[in-house]
Amino acid sequence: MRIGFDVAQTSAPKAGCGWAADLLAKALADSAPSDEIYLYHHFGSWLNPDNSKGTHLSRANVKEPIRSMSVGEARRLWAAVAAGDRELPGNPEIVHSNCYQAPKVGGAKLVYTVYDMSFWVHPEFTTEENRLACQQGTLEAISRAAGLVFISQSARREFDRIFPGFCDRRNVAVTVAPLASRFPSLPASRSEIPSGGWLAVGSLEPRKNYVMLLDAIERYWERSKARRRLTIAGGPGWRSDEICQRIAKLESRGQVRYLGYVSEQRLRQLYQEAFALIFPSHYEGFGLPIVEAMSQGCPVITARNTSLEEVGGSGACYYSEINQDLVEWMLRLESLADFYLERSGLALAQARNFDWNFTAEKVLELYRQVL
Repeated sequence: MRIGFDVAQTSAPKAGCGWAADLLAKALADSAPSDEIYLYHHFGSWLNPDNSKGTHLSRANVKEPIRSMSVGEARRLWAAVAAGDRELPGNPEIVHSNCYQAPKVGGAKLVYTVYDMSFWVHPEFTTEENRLACQQGTLEAISRAAGLVFISQSARREFDRIFPGFCDRRNVAVTVAPLASRFPSLPASRSEIPSGGWLAVGSLEPRKNYVMLLDAIERYWERSKARRRLTIAGGPGWRSDEICQRIAKLESRGQVRYLGYVSEQRLRQLYQEAFALIFPSHYEGFGLPIVEAMSQGCPVITARNTSLEEVGGSGACYYSEINQDLVEWMLRLESLADFYLERSGLALAQARNFDWNFTAEKVLELYRQVL
């Protein structure tokens, strides 16, 4: 096969979608050495002034034909493809979109990744600009895509609820290809209680539910004898001014440490040093930090909603958003050593259920079905 693969989001500071595209590209290149893979660092209207930090793969079967193009050159390329005046570089048979865009791709078959439907289900969690862009991309995919990749069963159910019967009516190929950790799983779970604090990972935006987490930290400090600090790793997102002010206030008290966006190496170190990850998100298509933390033997406390239970399985502790018993779980992990070490083992075992090679095989199977 000749596969055109969208890695446009990997050139910006990578959030979940960017990491998913980066890791899947690497897994596809390893799993399909006889196929040709063309990485597109500009995709549709997602045009990057600088692609130097975008996904780069030194593989015999991988080419990066438009990485060095300027924004102007890339814009002209995609306009010519949309007008039917030329094919994309590599003349691909499949073009896989990973950035909520579904541009015209010439004679190729379009495959589109559906990460989540939060912009329809919870428009209050995003900006109007982002909501409209994601909705437009999904609606264009509905009219153009020959295949859909969902990153969880939860994302698939939400899509079917909003667009009932669409895939059957249009005979669109579908697969569920779950994500996995970017870090190799440790060989063994924790045998001792670490001295580190709580960890939260994710951009500062309403959907990640930092307001509730910061409330919980204050209540936890009132009751805990250990008083572990919360470290937050994640760049500022939309509607984050009030959250940033609240974080600054708690930092001055020594209750919170805010690191901003961190490197991949630093994030792995944080998972390994943390006492536990707290992931309180209102809504996720997958929840990558959960499986990443578990791969490092780090216990996880998360909410029981959307895809989070699907990803956390029996390896995570779940609090009720109604009863707000997050603090009870924090105190229980902190006070019961045997329970803590058991959760570390269960977390590591759950992380091993996810594997990028398996995900790549599911996607390649979909490509073949589409063709």
